[in-house]
Amino acid sequence: MAKTTFRKRIINNKEYYFFRLRHKNLKSPKDLYGTTVKELNKKIKDITYELDHNIKDEKESFENFFVNWLFEVNFINKKPSTKERYEGLYRNYIKNSELSKLKIKDISQTDIQKYYNSLIKKGISVTTITQLNKIIAPSIRYAYNNNLIIKDFTKAIILPTKKEEDKLNSKNKINPFTIDEQNKFINSIIGNDLEILFLTALNTGMRQGELLALTWNDIDFENNTISINKTVKYIAPVDTNGRGKGFVSVQTPKTVNSIRTIPLPLFLKDKLKEYKINQSKNRLLLANLYHNNNLVFCNTYGNYLDSSMVRKKFKKVLEKNNLPIRKFHDLRHTFATRLFELGENPKTVQTLLGHSNISTTLDTYTHVLSNTKEIVSNKLNDLYLSMSVN
Repeated sequence: MAKTTFRKRIINNKEYYFFRLRHKNLKSPKDLYGTTVKELNKKIKDITYELDHNIKDEKESFENFFVNWLFEVNFINKKPSTKERYEGLYRNYIKNSELSKLKIKDISQTDIQKYYNSLIKKGISVTTITQLNKIIAPSIRYAYNNNLIIKDFTKAIILPTKKEEDKLNSKNKINPFTIDEQNKFINSIIGNDLEILFLTALNTGMRQGELLALTWNDIDFENNTISINKTVKYIAPVDTNGRGKGFVSVQTPKTVNSIRTIPLPLFLKDKLKEYKINQSKNRLLLANLYHNNNLVFCNTYGNYLDSSMVRKKFKKVLEKNNLPIRKFHDLRHTFATRLFELGENPKTVQTLLGHSNISTTLDTYTHVLSNTKEIVSNKLNDLYLSMSVN
């Protein structure tokens, strides 16, 4: 049996090795116990390392630490929509999770890695886990910078990646109208109270939030352009007690590229002018009951349209006219698809859609570009035949 200088103590009729640790960062000596010499040596080594690196002796759980960090630190200067998204991630994936009760000072890369792996096995998407890591990783860095943990291990975390076929499936989720479906849809919305909204979406590629935030000041009828510089979102405010009563939030677009000026088709210009005249008549009729927010698309009383209501009415039109059910966002995809079919180059489409980079445009509309290859080939063949080359 190996010799040891550790003394022994009997506690509850059980024998333990004992060591009284003194350190400059300890206000008073700390008694350590171990059932074996090896166990005790490890405790001494680990605690000494923490003390040498000025790690605070925190018993706080990871969840408590995370809540304080999220709401008191991270939420400063964040957009309401970002707060809502982060609160949802916390509530669904961190609150009462297997990470919750771990002590913040003991949290490790292995703990985070195992948790992400378990989420994958439960069928949680890679996108969700990536978003989750966007709040867990900075919280770990904050803990490290404030001497709550020994090491910033965030760069060692390996995030799951989508398989190639998953990427392809994701791209194929876009569901634009065919030409026939588009014609049927346009005819079916004549007289609908959202007719001009649907037509504008279909012929400009604007996102729903951009459409609902659009004001008459953004439309230049003289130069036939629309300036896109804001977006609107329905927000449920969040705090440590959960979500409160929702409100409409007008925000700047997420990326610089989303701020853009796009052409206004002449036929749509005429419809918008007529729509504006009718809106003005309604405003005069309602007098003080009308809230003049200068919105292009608003409800009867001039207030912001509810996005869920817009989606429901869009779905109702599709169902009533036996058109395949699709998302409102597919109106934007239809706009881009028609442009590609008309031979427009990807860079122009990128600019009109407000994509941050050309790869987003190319990846999203791979299927359309593949179809246009055959069209180009046929055009070249027709050109060759027209030249009467022997």
